[in-house]
Amino acid sequence: MAGKEVVRGGRTEEMTTIAFALRHPRGSYRAERAAQLSGVPKSTLYDWRRDKIYVPDFDSGSPVLWSYRDLVYLRLLAWLRQLGMPRPTAARQVATVKDRVSGGAEVRALHADRNVVLIGDEQMTHVGGPNLLPFDDLAGLLATFDLLDPIEELRRRGQKRAWAPDLITPSTHTSISPWVLAGDPCIRETRIPTAAIRALREQRGLTFGNIVELYPGLSAEAAKDADLLERRLRGLELPERAAA
Repeated sequence: MAGKEVVRGGRTEEMTTIAFALRHPRGSYRAERAAQLSGVPKSTLYDWRRDKIYVPDFDSGSPVLWSYRDLVYLRLLAWLRQLGMPRPTAARQVATVKDRVSGGAEVRALHADRNVVLIGDEQMTHVGGPNLLPFDDLAGLLATFDLLDPIEELRRRGQKRAWAPDLITPSTHTSISPWVLAGDPCIRETRIPTAAIRALREQRGLTFGNIVELYPGLSAEAAKDADLLERRLRGLELPERAAA
């Protein structure tokens, strides 16, 4: 599907492509991968699906699969829950955003408190506090929304914080496109899944030098970066917090 893959000429073009992906169920992820990329624990994905708080795009399949846009809306739902919004209210608000975007609406702004999400050109006067969402538009959500701070509802067994990657450029040498390998992270400008690099390291015990020999043109830096991303997705290592 030439023309639909992420354009590498700049972030603006990438955002335009991803905006299209948010209108359609592109990409497909099993529960474990959806949890890794969304930052929402797998048990919570199943709880939300069972209780119809959030039903994935590919709910009728076996196994059940989550789409690329599901990752975005799962993050939004988790953040609304962190704000203290009740589950049924948060579910309705996320469904409203999803319907508006699916219908082709250009949603440029989201604002929320624990009771309401206002979309697009709707205006909201905050009494006693500022906007509590850490983004100004849906593109900004994709660009910046890493769940680095604790999500109170989702904390499990002393977990201090959750992490999930940027859904366009998850690390320096990697990228995600909903139209490439079903949306799995790949080394940039290749179709080499980052998960494949991790498997070669973990299951076959290959060095990065060995891996580079298997993929002509692949740099050791890119291979190391892909492996680090997979370690972070699996919770084996977390990035340091940005300096205050």
